[in-house]
Amino acid sequence: MLLAVLGTWEILVILAIVLLIFGPSKLPQLGEGIGKMLRGFKKEMRAGELEGAGSNPESGGKDPEAIDVTPAEPSEGAGATEPRT
Repeated sequence: MLLAVLGTWEILVILAIVLLIFGPSKLPQLGEGIGKMLRGFKKEMRAGELEGAGSNPESGGKDPEAIDVTPAEPSEGAGATEPRT
């Protein structure tokens, strides 16, 4: 989403700064490290999706460990306020 905001000149300036900081000899190592990181991230995301897709069909597709956060109805005697007139 960030790349949609950046134009061509901004990306070129960022790449030039990276080239100045790391130098041309370190760029292949930097690219390799970023590639390994992205592959690992994608692998873990796929594993998480497969784990989530294997949920119990008897639970109606809901995660059995999920917490129900529906608000409870307040009882009349437990802190319920009367409307002001």
